[in-house]
Amino acid sequence: MKRIPALATILVLSCSLLFLNACASSQKKLVKSISSAEPIKVCRYETPGIMKSTGTETFLMAAIELAAPGGSALVVLGDEYNRVRASDTHGKIPDFGSLVMDKFVEQVKAAKPDLPQLSVISTPLQEDFSEKCMVVEFKVSRVAYGSLDLTKGGIVFERGLDKGLVSSGFLSKTLVTMKDSEGEVIWQKSYIYLSENFGREMSLDELEADDYMLLKEEMAFAAEKTAEDFVEHLTGEKKKEPATQ
Repeated sequence: MKRIPALATILVLSCSLLFLNACASSQKKLVKSISSAEPIKVCRYETPGIMKSTGTETFLMAAIELAAPGGSALVVLGDEYNRVRASDTHGKIPDFGSLVMDKFVEQVKAAKPDLPQLSVISTPLQEDFSEKCMVVEFKVSRVAYGSLDLTKGGIVFERGLDKGLVSSGFLSKTLVTMKDSEGEVIWQKSYIYLSENFGREMSLDELEADDYMLLKEEMAFAAEKTAEDFVEHLTGEKKKEPATQ
């Protein structure tokens, strides 16, 4: 019987190492200077549907996934169920990928005015970008609100197992990639936004009240912080806070 905790520990450590290796591959410093006078295309892939879940649903689904064999399939089904649950939200909130892209363009122009002209493609890409030019691509892999299961999407490993498996508020996971005209990745950075990290936890009911007012505000704030993290990583300079009076 003593082997079960040991095996569980090995499994958790193995998953942690795999996740950390994946994270390392998505945190790539700029490997070339941006000297081209040609415009840089800025684009995004389609943002996945937002997911929502109550505390009861989160704990129930987690229990089912742990108890049933083939839990990975249930994770996919659970995500799809949470997207369907949030279907009434679609059309009432902004597109998070678009928010991040717009905030990035705004911030990077201010932080690096000598950057070549940025040409924004507003329509989401339906397939891989193939033009022969430098490009910055945004890919949102996860957006959710309400009761948040942090074991999904690798969130818990980056955040730390000691900080809990469930949170509340808004969650997003975004990857930005810069490629040269030959398609080589020259810079890459991922960022996870979690309301709790900024002391902004909110319940599902709070986020949906008054025509989703707080959810819209939280998404705008999350996009701001996501773009800020990307620009700081690209330029190597932290954003200057306005002087207090």
